[in-house]
Amino acid sequence: MSSYKIPEEITKKVQAINSQNKNKNKLQEIYDALDNVSNKFSVSDSKVSVPQKVTLEKMEFTKPTDAEIKQNSENLLADYKNTNIQNINNEYKLKEDELFSNKQSLISSTENTKNQLNTYYDNAKANAESQALKRGLARSSIIINQLDAFDNEKIKDYKVLDEELSSQINAINFELNGLSSQKQAALNNFDVAYAVKLQEKINELTAELNKKEAEVIEYNNEISLQEAKFNKDVDELASELNKSNVNEVYDLIDLYGKYGQNVVEKVKSDQLYNTAKQFLSGLTKEEISLVLQDEAFKQKVGSVYDKLVLEFS
Repeated sequence: MSSYKIPEEITKKVQAINSQNKNKNKLQEIYDALDNVSNKFSVSDSKVSVPQKVTLEKMEFTKPTDAEIKQNSENLLADYKNTNIQNINNEYKLKEDELFSNKQSLISSTENTKNQLNTYYDNAKANAESQALKRGLARSSIIINQLDAFDNEKIKDYKVLDEELSSQINAINFELNGLSSQKQAALNNFDVAYAVKLQEKINELTAELNKKEAEVIEYNNEISLQEAKFNKDVDELASELNKSNVNEVYDLIDLYGKYGQNVVEKVKSDQLYNTAKQFLSGLTKEEISLVLQDEAFKQKVGSVYDKLVLEFS
């Protein structure tokens, strides 16, 4: 007895057709459930204008620390501080440079005078020796004493010059020491003035930041109240819909008027998400992938599609 075996290709085609029909049935089942949710929210009068959505975001504000406020104040006063310190340094540098220049001039002048004296006494000694030689007294005690006298006088003159120079240098050094003290006093006085100005700047910035912080807190408190009201209305509407017949149709305009568009759209999105999630949870990975790639499914679930993809991918 011969038996007929169905070709494998035909078997695969039959299986593919069955699979496609099964997938179509799954999709249709999900479509029906999603349409049922969407149809509950109907518009009875398309001429009625629907209010636009309003998204309110809280303001973010982090008040700087006291150390940061101080640093910011110092940065704002940096040019003021550096300019004044530089002006003080420049002022006393000019005076110091002048005194150092005077000191160097006195030293140079004294050296020149010594050179002139040295030339004078050398010429005087040479002249005396020449005269003594002419008179035959080159080795006499008279000329020797005279030459010694010239040397002694030069030494005395040098001493006078050195003493005068030392006295003048000491006077200049005294003025330089005085300038150094005056400059330090000027810098100390500026430090006091700067500290006062810095504290004023810190107080000014702190007051501005406190005002800004208070404004942000007041604004965010108002937003929190509106959010609380929004969430309460969402819960109330969701509860009302859950208690009602699942197939009951609601007038969207009436719902908007009572709860506001944001609340109604939130509840609708939640119901679409929960419905789609319930069906997807009972499918295989291959079936889930097929549903998520379906364009009609994307349109029916709307804004919650990305959330579903993240959860089931």
